[in-house]
Amino acid sequence: MLSAPNLTPTELFNKSAETYEAATGGGTRELVQHAISLIAGLKPLTSESKILDNVCGTGIVTDIILQSGIQPEIHAVDFAENMVNIARGRFSSYPNVHMAVMAGEKLSFPDDTFTYSITNLGLMFFTDADKGVREIACILHPDGVAVVTGWSMRAPFKIIQEIQAQVRPDDMSFKPPISDTWLDPEHIKAVLSCAGLDMHTSIVQDVYIGSEMADGLADILAQFSLKVLKSWSEEEEEKAAEVVKKIVQERAVLFTRPSGSGVGIKVTGTIFIVYRGSGRVLAL
Repeated sequence: MLSAPNLTPTELFNKSAETYEAATGGGTRELVQHAISLIAGLKPLTSESKILDNVCGTGIVTDIILQSGIQPEIHAVDFAENMVNIARGRFSSYPNVHMAVMAGEKLSFPDDTFTYSITNLGLMFFTDADKGVREIACILHPDGVAVVTGWSMRAPFKIIQEIQAQVRPDDMSFKPPISDTWLDPEHIKAVLSCAGLDMHTSIVQDVYIGSEMADGLADILAQFSLKVLKSWSEEEEEKAAEVVKKIVQERAVLFTRPSGSGVGIKVTGTIFIVYRGSGRVLAL
C-alpha cells in the first residue's frame, strides 16, 4: 500500500500559499467577515485600534479591516513563511500594517498590547494550542476582545479523501493535519477558558466554498485537492476532475453573500468572541 502525502501544517500552508484564498472559494473570508461584524457591534474598530491578525495566512483579516476604511495599527503574523511573504507584498503600501513570520505559541509582543486579537481558522494548526491561547490572553489589552474561529465539519478534507479513494484506492488515506477534537466547539471553549479567557458568545455560522458557476466550483475543489495529493499522473488528474464534477452535481447549492451569488459546498464554522477574565492565566 502506498503512503499518502500527509503534510505538517507548515508544509501544507507553505505549499498552498499562492492559491490559498482562491482554493477556499471565499469561505474563509466569509466566516471572518461575520466574525468582524460581531466584534464591531461589541467594540467598534477604529483607526485608534491595535489589532493582531494572528495566523494571518495571506492577510484576509487585514484586507477586510482595511477595506472598511479605517487605518488601525495591524500586526499580521503567521508560522508559514510563504503566506507572510504574500501578505507582505499585498500590504507593502500600508505603513500601519506590520508583517512577521511568527508562531502563535511564541508571540513576541509585550503583555496588554492589542485591543483586538483575531485568530481565523488557525488555532487547530498550533503545535501547542494551549500555549497559543495563553499567548492571546497575555497580549490582549485589559478591555480588549479576542476572536477565534474554527470549522465544525471537515468538508474540504473529506472531498480530498473521497477523490483519493476513487482514483487511488490502494493509497493510504490522506490525513488532515488537525485532530477531530478541533471540530467540537466545546473543546475549543474549554481551551479558551483554561487560558483565562471568558466567553462572551459563540455562534455557529454556515458559509460556502463557492464560485459563480458550477464549473468554477469544480475547478476550485479539484485544484485544491491535487495541490495536496501531489505527484498524480495526467490520467489520474482527469479522473479526479470527473469525481469532483459528480460531487458538485450531487451536493452543490445556491448561495448569496455580500460579494454576490453563486454555487457552493456548504461548510459550517464556529465563531468564538472572548475577553480577558479577572482570573486569567498568564504563566507560559
